Amino acid sequence: MDPTLSEQPAWAEDVLNALDAGILLLDRHGRVRYWNNWMERASDVPARALLGHDLFDALPHLRESRLHTAVRDVLATGAPGVLSNTLNPMLFPLRLPDGRKMVHNVLLRPLPPGGEARCLIQVTDVTASVNRERVLREQRDARYRAIVDTAPDAIVTTDTRGTVQWMNGAAARQFDYRPDELIGRDIHTLFGEDAPSWVELSERSAPDGSPLDQTGEVVELTGRRRDGSRIDLELSMARWQSEGRSFITGILRDITERRRTREELRANALSMRQLAEQTKATLDALPAFIAVLDPAGRIVSVNRAWAEAGAETEFLGQGSIVGDNYLEMCARDSHSIGEENPQSDAVLEGLRNLLADGGLPLSAEYAKRGDASRHWFRCLAAPMTAGPFGGTVLMHIDVTEIKSMEAALRKLVGQKSTLLREVNHRVKNSLQLVSSLLTLQTLSLPNEAARAHFQDARSRIEAIARVHNRLYQADQFQTIEFGTYLKELCEDLARASGGDILCDIAVRSDIVDLPIDQAAPLGLIANELITNAIKHRGGQTARIDVAFRHEGDGLVLTVSDQGPGLPANFDMRKGRSLGMRLITSLSGQVRATVTVVPAARGTTFRIELPVPDEVPLLEPTAAGDYRE
Repeated sequence: MDPTLSEQPAWAEDVLNALDAGILLLDRHGRVRYWNNWMERASDVPARALLGHDLFDALPHLRESRLHTAVRDVLATGAPGVLSNTLNPMLFPLRLPDGRKMVHNVLLRPLPPGGEARCLIQVTDVTASVNRERVLREQRDARYRAIVDTAPDAIVTTDTRGTVQWMNGAAARQFDYRPDELIGRDIHTLFGEDAPSWVELSERSAPDGSPLDQTGEVVELTGRRRDGSRIDLELSMARWQSEGRSFITGILRDITERRRTREELRANALSMRQLAEQTKATLDALPAFIAVLDPAGRIVSVNRAWAEAGAETEFLGQGSIVGDNYLEMCARDSHSIGEENPQSDAVLEGLRNLLADGGLPLSAEYAKRGDASRHWFRCLAAPMTAGPFGGTVLMHIDVTEIKSMEAALRKLVGQKSTLLREVNHRVKNSLQLVSSLLTLQTLSLPNEAARAHFQDARSRIEAIARVHNRLYQADQFQTIEFGTYLKELCEDLARASGGDILCDIAVRSDIVDLPIDQAAPLGLIANELITNAIKHRGGQTARIDVAFRHEGDGLVLTVSDQGPGLPANFDMRKGRSLGMRLITSLSGQVRATVTVVPAARGTTFRIELPVPDEVPLLEPTAAGDYRE
């Protein structure tokens, strides 16, 4: 037999595949003749794997199930069958698109009536309806439990004489009685002696004349536990009838905590009023002009200084009062004066942006209009994001005196900078004069060894003079950029030693600012090491590498040459030459360590020193034109 429904019209299979239900067709032998798309999706079993096969051979877990029995009955007797999820949960292994098991019903019918027996099986997804019924049932049960079993408030029912008929568990816990212990006793057992009558309370009418059982009047009174301790209660009452009898039910809510909280709120409100008064008194005591603006720029409040500001102050918006739009008042004042003030205009623009978009606080200075050289104000504004209404707090501070002090301080700094520049200039000239005298003295000496000593002394003096020359030429006078100084030192030493023919010095350096008390000793150390490398070049061109680098947390100066090297038993600490003694002494001044690095050729000195602490720099002065 063809596994499809070829005997049906072409659209019949499309209709069956479009149904929101599973459709199976079994022949009289139980073989699958049709398995629609819905079943493929729900079971994850393609039709080609089942068509022509016995359903219970292809899905062996269904064999001997209730479905198997029902199929046999339909094929044998033609009697239809219904398998509900209630009695037959999870007949087919079907799943929803999200992976959950599908709850389904199965309907079996013979097809067609008469003729060869076939069984049509229809599978319907009832997961949603089952879940809905379960949720509704749980909600109904939960409401019942919430009202009866877990009511947080005490509920007591009496007859019209005030005799207790019933009480819930919350009432038993609240008053520390067993539920059956109070039945038949007067309700006033639970109240203090001054409590109003239970029955009279239930008979009260509302102000409009409506009966109590319709209004649910609420009364506050004091309750009494078994041990005699007191409890604050809120009572809601209602009368009702059942089977011809009248009853009174009251809900007794424990408001001890609420009453305590209410008293605390009342005390806190008083404290808040006192704090507000204290804050206002503090703001009024400040000399600054302070106002609070709402998001639209209107003034909400001002301090005393603002309110009593005289005409001599003239800060931005002076004269504005509570209720005025501050920005509009400032713009009106600017228009009436008829002159531009870029500083105050920038302040107003920043304030507009702050009110519109929030953001960072504003801090800016501006000059009094028409009097910029003598009267200055600082404007501070910050958004009040934590407040209930938003807006901005605005403050104007008269900083004229501070400006005058800053100007005087800048003048003093300029004078000190000029003095330091002149001192460095004169020290440099003095050292150059000494160097020139040593040069003249050197020319008159007949002894070659003596001339060499004078030449070394002149070289050392020039190294120090070069430090002061760098300070004289720089904008700052406490530090020099040592890399540039080192390059200039090497260039001068190379020229003094005969140029590129006799001396080739390569310099590599990071940009490092050193204070004068470190730059001068380190420059002398570099001068000694480079001069020694040139002197002991061994009759060939001196090739020297000089490097000054940041390494880790310190600084490293290395001087390497390609000369004959040091003696095997060389010990710098025992060196007798003036140069070695100078290097040892100067390295101690700058807390440096000097080591000789083993090298295959020549000599390499490594000087390690810590990074100096930051030096507070003087402001450079632009005054003066200095010449040598």
